[in-house]
Formats: sequence, C-alpha cells, structure tokens
Amino acid sequence: MKPNHKYKNSYFFLSLIFAIFLLMGAVSCSTTKYVGDNEYLLSKVSVKVDDKNISSSELNQNIKQQPNIKILGIWKFHLGLYNLSGKNKKKGINKWLSRIGEEPVIYEDYQTQRSKVQLGIYLRKKGYYNATIEDTVVFRRKKAKLRFKITSGEPYRFGSIFNEKAALPRNFISPYQNIKEISDSSLIRQYLVAASVNSKIKTGQNVDSDILGKERDRISKLMKNKGYFNFSKEYIHFMMDSVGKDHQMDVFVGIKKPQSSNVERKYRIRSIIVNSDYDPKPMLLNDSVYLSKLDTLNLGNCQFIYTEKLNIKPDVIINSLGFQPGSLYNLSEVEYSYRRLQALNQYKFVNIRFEVDTEAENELEGSLNCFIQLSPHKRQAYTVELEGTNSSGNIGFAGKVNYQHKNLLRGAEILDIRLSNATETVKSNDNRNFFSKEYGGEISLNTPKFLFPFLTANRFRKKYNPKSRLSLAYSYQKRPDYTRTQADASFGYNWRSSRYLTHTLNLIELSFVEVKNLSQDFIDDINNLYIANSFTDHVISTTRYSLVFNNQNLNKLSNYNYLRFSFETAGNTLNTFDKLLGSKKNMDYNDNGELEGTYYDLLGIRYAQYIKADIDYRYNWHLNKANTFVGRLFMGLGYAYGNLKVLPFEKSYFSGGANGIRAWQVRSLGPGSYSNDEAVYPNNTADFKLEGNLEYRFKLVWKFEGAMFIDAGNIWAISSKDDRPGAKFDMKNFYKEVAVGTGVGARVDLNFILFRLDLGLKLRDPSLAGDKRWIIGNRPFSFSQLTYNIGIGYPF
Repeated sequence: MKPNHKYKNSYFFLSLIFAIFLLMGAVSCSTTKYVGDNEYLLSKVSVKVDDKNISSSELNQNIKQQPNIKILGIWKFHLGLYNLSGKNKKKGINKWLSRIGEEPVIYEDYQTQRSKVQLGIYLRKKGYYNATIEDTVVFRRKKAKLRFKITSGEPYRFGSIFNEKAALPRNFISPYQNIKEISDSSLIRQYLVAASVNSKIKTGQNVDSDILGKERDRISKLMKNKGYFNFSKEYIHFMMDSVGKDHQMDVFVGIKKPQSSNVERKYRIRSIIVNSDYDPKPMLLNDSVYLSKLDTLNLGNCQFIYTEKLNIKPDVIINSLGFQPGSLYNLSEVEYSYRRLQALNQYKFVNIRFEVDTEAENELEGSLNCFIQLSPHKRQAYTVELEGTNSSGNIGFAGKVNYQHKNLLRGAEILDIRLSNATETVKSNDNRNFFSKEYGGEISLNTPKFLFPFLTANRFRKKYNPKSRLSLAYSYQKRPDYTRTQADASFGYNWRSSRYLTHTLNLIELSFVEVKNLSQDFIDDINNLYIANSFTDHVISTTRYSLVFNNQNLNKLSNYNYLRFSFETAGNTLNTFDKLLGSKKNMDYNDNGELEGTYYDLLGIRYAQYIKADIDYRYNWHLNKANTFVGRLFMGLGYAYGNLKVLPFEKSYFSGGANGIRAWQVRSLGPGSYSNDEAVYPNNTADFKLEGNLEYRFKLVWKFEGAMFIDAGNIWAISSKDDRPGAKFDMKNFYKEVAVGTGVGARVDLNFILFRLDLGLKLRDPSLAGDKRWIIGNRPFSFSQLTYNIGIGYPF
C-alpha cells in the first residue's frame, strides 16, 4: 500500500461519526409529536422472570403491545420518519412519510391486561400453575415504561406414564371412562405400548401442552404407518392426576373407543392410478374434449392415464413411490412418495389421494385405491438473463443464455446448456479500475438415477434418493495481467439425508488450466518462484465431498444455522496409476537451469497433487422484523505435495474484498505480515485461511437497508518453499498477524437481486511494524483510507 500522508484533522472520521449520531438523535428527539393529550408513548416493555428455564423470547411473543422498532437499540428511526410528516396525511410528502414510517405506539391499559391473561395461559401451558404476574407502569414526559414481573413458583412435572389400563392405579379412571377407552388387547393399544420407548413424554419433564401435542402427533402417525387409514389424533387424549403428589402429574395415554369399526381396521392398497397429464380445470368441469384425448396403459395393478403419448417412462414414477399394490397403507411412505415425485422436477402439481374401495374389502382388512395426479411442467425452456456478478470480490455484470430440457430421455433427465459473457472490474493497488472479460459455456445432465458401475446400492437409493450429475464446461478469461483458459469435466452425486442436511460427492472433477499472456508488471510482482508455479499450466484431478447443514425456514423469520464442510483430494489416483505403470518422469528446472525435482504429467501437462478442507459456519440471529445480527467463522487449509508442491491459483485462499475483510481490496491482504505494496494487481494467495465476521443489519425505508460490520482474519503460508517475508504461519505468533477492519454498508433489496455498497476502514494492519499495527492513535484519518466494495447479495 502507498505510504500514509499527514492530514489537517486527525480526528475527522470520529467527528463525522459523532455528527451522524447527532443527526440520528435529532430525528428521534420529538418522538411524542403525535402523542395526544392524556396519551403516553409506549417507550419500553420489559419482562423479568425468576426461572431461567422459561424462554424470554416466547414470553415477549405473548405481550400484546410492543414499543416502536429501534435501530442500534436506541434509534427509533421509523417513528422519526412518521413524525417528520405534517398533520395533513393526505398530502403527497406527508402521505409518503407516514406510509414508510411507523405510527407511535400509544400505551393502552386494556392491552396490558390482555397481555397478563396471555402470559398466564402460556405459563400454565408450560406447567407453571402457581405463577403470579405483576405489572408496573411508569409515566414520565408523555412516555410509558411497562414492566412485567413473573414469580413462576415450582412447576408441575410429569410423574409416572401409563400406556395400558391394566397398569393404572386404582380409581385413576372411573368405570364410565374405562368403558369409553379402547381395550388393552386391541392391536392399536399393543402398538402404542411397543413404541412407548419413543414417547415424547418423559418422567421429570415440566408438564407442557406442546409436548403433549407432539406426542399426539407421534401416536397418530404411528397408527397410520401400521395401516389404520381412518385413525386420527382426535381419538388420543391424556388424563392426568396430581392428587397426593408433590408438584407431579401422572399421565395416562388414552385412546377413545371409536364408534365405527373402520377405525380399527387396517387398509391395504389395491390399485394405483396415475394421471401423468392431469389438468385440474377440464377435469373439474368434466370437459368432454379433454377426456376424449385421455388414453390408458395398464401395468399389473398400476394404471397410467395420459394424453396422446406417455412422456415419461412408467418405471420412473413407480420407482419414486414408497408403496405398491398390495402394501398396507403407510403415511410415512406416502410422504416419502410426495418428496420423491417433487424431486423429479417434472411436475408443478403433485397430489396423492386414497379412496376406500368398499367392494374389495373384507372383515379383516379394508381396501384402498390410490389416485396420483401429476401436472407436468413445460418440457423445454429458453431464458436470457442479465445479472450482477461478484467473482472473488470483483463486481461485474453477465449476460446468459440458458436452454433446459426437463425430460430428455423420458427418464426425468434434465439437460442444461448455458452460454455466458461476463465483464468484471479489477482494481489495482493504485485504485485504477480495469476490466476482466470472461466467456464460457457449460452443458450438464442430471438424472434421478444413482449411476455407479457394478453397484446398485438399493437401500441407499431408496432411503436418500441420490441424483447423478455429469457436466462439461469451458471458460476463457482475459484480465489485464494474464489470460486463462479452463476446461472442466465432472461426474458426481447429490442427495439429502434429512430435512436440513445436503451432501455432494463428485467422484471426479477434471480441469485443464492454461495460463498465458502474463503482463510484465504481473511477472515482476510474482518474482517468488513458489507463487509463480501456481500460475503455470496444470491439470487438476479431484475427488470432492461437501456437506451443508441449513435449518433456515424461508416461510418464517427466525434464528438459523448454516454450516458447510468441504474436503477434496487431487492427483492421488493419477499418481498411483503412474507409479504402477512405471510412467516416465519429467525434469523440473528453475530459472537458473538447476534441477528442482521430477514430476508426472497427463497429456503433456503437469497435474496438481494436494489435499484441502474448509469449514464455513454462520449464525443468523433475528432480533425483530427490522434488526438482524449475522456471525460467520471460516477456516480452510490446503496442503500441496508430491507432483506439484504448490496449490493451484484457483484452489488457494485469499482475503479482502466484498465477501471477506472489507477494509482491504480483494487479494491485497496477507499472507501473514507480508506486504507487496508495489504490485500493480493484488494477487496475494496462501494455503491457510482464518476469518471471522460480525454484521448488524437493519431495515431503513422502502427497499433500503443499512449495516455495520467488523471483520478479522488473515491468510498464511504453510509450505516451506514459500519464502515471502512474514508469510509463514506460526502457532505462537499468528494472532499478532490478525487483520481487523470495520465499516458501514448500504443495501438495496429488489427481491430478485440485492445491490450492496460497503465502506471498510482498517483498524489493525499486520503489514505494519509491531507497535504500529493498531491504526487508531498511530495514523490520522483520510477518506483515501476507506475501501469501498460493491457487491451482489449479502456477503455471507
């Protein structure tokens, strides 16, 4: 980086921040402007409870009145906007300000009493039957502060749990209640007892109506999985007794004796009728023209209904079902079938329903006919897209042409062909912007089948529904400092093992990389031989596995976790074959003509050999509809050895930029305390990366959002061949080389795309001398020290 200059005002930036806070205070100072006489603005609501086991967030959800939204915990920005409006709310600017702002929340005693009632209901649901709730309101200067104090008392807990009438203590239920209960000898009761180990109710737990609800759902699903098609959770109830017990309740899991014998009858699937061209409108209208076009195909007890031509192979549908003719009805298998049919990505509407076949049932079992209604997507689609890009922190735009065939070979194979043309800005160390151009294409084929030679893996296929993917790609990238072409081929699988866990296993990823037209400035910048080797032609033959855990609920604003783990190994298979076959080695000479070592090649190009693993964890903490905290921790390590003792450039780690430590330009930070200020194009990479980020996001007006953030981390070299000064990772001293940056950001969320501008400021620079690394107090401020990053989407 360029040397620092002296400035007239060393504290200008701090003064600017102070002025911003003064402005914020000015906007919010008249918060009671529209509070009428004998009215009070509800400024604060607090709940104090003496039992830490009671969720404060759930208690707050039961309070009927909440204060106006705050930003930064103190600034009622939206209320301030509302107060800026005039009294005539029908006028243009006044109407707009009142619409985007938030009307003042006026304290109402009626709502306080409703909140007390609701809190009492919640506490009793959680087993706190003796809880007391006191409310206190403090009125001052047209504002009201409301406080609830909860004395929970000792909660009631579950005692003994009974699943059979015979096990009940005497007089637990009356003779009349006994008659109304299903007998212990019934299969339904026996199934309940056998599966009681999975009960949601545990002795010692707080009595909780939510737990009872989950247990009711579990039992209902258990019975439906055993073939009881007509069973429902309305037959399940709980009887509890606390007489003579110290804050304990014994529980009897009751099942009412049904009035209809059909409830206790198991049902078996007789036939399956699949309408693969279902169109709801003409079907409901009984359209004779539509119905006349329908044709049928019978395969045993499975019937397929279609128009003109059956566009999908019947075995694709049959193999996606968890049941077949002759199977007992099983709700879990029906749910499994829904997921499998939807995962084919062939249908915009999927419905599975069952009808009782009274003619085929007998005294022991009932009979069901299954009707599957499938409304297909259009098989082929063309799209032209213009989108923002953010590659390695460089902002740009790309034009794409996509073609997709959703059912190429009538087996639900999805063919994608993509052509792209992208232009991105590349910032040099002297803050000049250059353009990078990239042209490319990709063709991929996804199939719902698990394609693996000599291995069927039927249990794995049925349980996880893996998909196979084959892709070919080519890209041409021209930058001001070099030109790179890359040809890729890959084959692998992806599958879900649970609602939140996704797995990807690429058995082979083969990349041929050619680097040419290196500019003289770039060559001068990478005079380190170790780094120069990462910009040579090479082949990468990789096997890669990644796991993603994501429990985000897209339909509800709530806290969620995101975790991605990735591991890959490259070159080992090729190296093993070369050794077994006795392939000839090539000589590797340095610039001075000295022998550096030997290596194998593939089609005349040296291939890389390394292992690499990284982990990325994020936590999204949703405070309310306007405020969110997001934390991120990333750690990655790559180790090159054998055939090419340097990580390829595209597999190395870098820091800085729009998605990293935003106080530095992309690829300009590190490794360690190393600094290359004279480089025209920053390209600092290394083998190890450690980074942490914390960002506070808040809604402003319309589509605008704000953010404040702090980033910390760096990259380091672990190879002994990397001789860049200060680049090596040292366990004892690495923390001294951690860079720290902070800043503010603005975002525009247009739903389909989010534009982002972040201004970063260095707080700690590891490239400086040890006693000068903390910037504050050692260097005056200048606007030139701000690093701006334009991004597409959130940084993490």
